[in-house]
Amino acid sequence: MEVLIAEIPESVKLPFLLLSKLGLFSTNKFKAYIPMSILALIVANLVLIAMLQFLNVKRDISDIVRNLEDILAFSMAMVRMMIVTYRNEDFTRLFQTAKLFWDPSKCNQQTKMKLMAIRRFTSQLQRLLFLAVLICVLLVIIFPLLQNTIPTGIWTMKGHEMLYRFVLIEQIIVIPFCAFFVCSLDCMYLGFCAEIVIQFRILSQTLQKLKVEGNAVNQVETNQLQEMKCCVRHHRIILRFVKEFREAFSLVLLIEFVIDGPLICAELLAAFESRSYQNQMRHVIIFSFVTLQLAFFCIPANYITNEAMAVSDAVYFSNWYFQHVPALKVPLLLIIQSSQNEITIKAGDLVIINAGTIVN
Repeated sequence: MEVLIAEIPESVKLPFLLLSKLGLFSTNKFKAYIPMSILALIVANLVLIAMLQFLNVKRDISDIVRNLEDILAFSMAMVRMMIVTYRNEDFTRLFQTAKLFWDPSKCNQQTKMKLMAIRRFTSQLQRLLFLAVLICVLLVIIFPLLQNTIPTGIWTMKGHEMLYRFVLIEQIIVIPFCAFFVCSLDCMYLGFCAEIVIQFRILSQTLQKLKVEGNAVNQVETNQLQEMKCCVRHHRIILRFVKEFREAFSLVLLIEFVIDGPLICAELLAAFESRSYQNQMRHVIIFSFVTLQLAFFCIPANYITNEAMAVSDAVYFSNWYFQHVPALKVPLLLIIQSSQNEITIKAGDLVIINAGTIVN
């Protein structure tokens, strides 16, 4: 574990460490499966109780949406736990493949500084997200306790005081774990997207800056061929990583899309239909938060698609393209052909995750 931590990129190290504290990515099967399975069962219990409360919910749109928030939020956390726990090896494989990535020091100083700035910005964004989640968790837990209500959802089962206390304690215990699990997984997704973008930019920079070196013609051809083969090999590694990345996060993205879509519509409807200004403000805030969460997945995926297509342009406008070296023809065509195939991040092979998804 210590060797793996030392070798993984900085942009995914923080979420990796936090998720490993919950037992994930462990070689010990008991530690990897049991804690998350128990947490998922507790969350499933809260979802079931929230569903039963619909029997007594009045026709007030705000109460209906508040109960729906409880069901969808805990359902998303529960399904994510199940996916990540039982596809633990797929996520571990991502870290193993990431060790084969090129370091930004391969580029010139200007490009290196830009790539390192991407990593720093990603790390700062992750820390900002963790801080925001910490503040939200404290507010969600403290304010309802002061108002003598449960932290999330509503309570309609009158006369069941024991069940009410049980749900109250259960939510107070579970909410922090769910919040930091979901936040860590989101940050891991962001970190991997940042690393993919960085690797595509390094490859593009390398292809553009390949120069003729050597005194003899044979030496020039040999140097170019070796560098080109290195670029082709690294491009294949990136494409393999993207394929593994899509497989690992496919169901996570599908659950995110399926839950966020209806919740966004419900919050917007409740904001317009509620008669209380306090409720309207609350639904607008949650609407904005859920929309930003969906954008958190869509915008990085859009960057991956753009950077993957930019490799083809880098090949075409490279310095050595017009050096008519016959041995370069095959690797040149390979990297152009593979880079022109558009890379898209899909949710369950059904929905394309990009900037257009947010607008839709």
